[in-house]
Amino acid sequence: MNNTKRLAGLLPGVALLACLILGGSALAQEPQGVTLQLTPSRDSGVSGTVTLADVEGGVRVELQMRGLPEAGVEHINHIHQGGTCAKDRTGNTAPATIPLKTIVAQEDGTGSATTTLEGVTVDKILDPDKVRYVALHSEVQEEPVPPVISCADVVRPSDNGVAMDELPESGGTLPVVLLSTGAIMAILGATAGILALRRYTG
Repeated sequence: MNNTKRLAGLLPGVALLACLILGGSALAQEPQGVTLQLTPSRDSGVSGTVTLADVEGGVRVELQMRGLPEAGVEHINHIHQGGTCAKDRTGNTAPATIPLKTIVAQEDGTGSATTTLEGVTVDKILDPDKVRYVALHSEVQEEPVPPVISCADVVRPSDNGVAMDELPESGGTLPVVLLSTGAIMAILGATAGILALRRYTG
């Protein structure tokens, strides 16, 4: 009987510990940024990724490129507004509104650069009312503007058409929350089962 009472006394602590552990896991898995894929333009063969992440005071924009054709060449890149990659590839280039740090091609065809944009957030950059794309140009040159050789439309990644970071606002529940709830229920159920077994056996 004493053992049963001790187990019953432990039940609230077990539940609290489960909530803390699984709640921390949910926070750790919360998306911290958005990664978009740059695809080749004008048969360049150049591709890569751009990652937008909220940081203190702004947004970190990190480009990782591959397939750059010539080592040592410096490439300008921007966020353009008022157009898409598809339109750019037909010659309808939108104005470059946000300059990013240049990328220097390495011997293996890779290149990277990180720019911090102050006073903005990822949500603002992903604003669906502002049609934007990230463009990597063939070289550093002001006039005429060199052609875009790799491009990514700045759109909010979605899962089956529903943006994952919009689910809480629309009343949905993030999968990690569902998993955490199920795990907590399983722990509580197992503890209750142990208490019942102790009650009937002793």
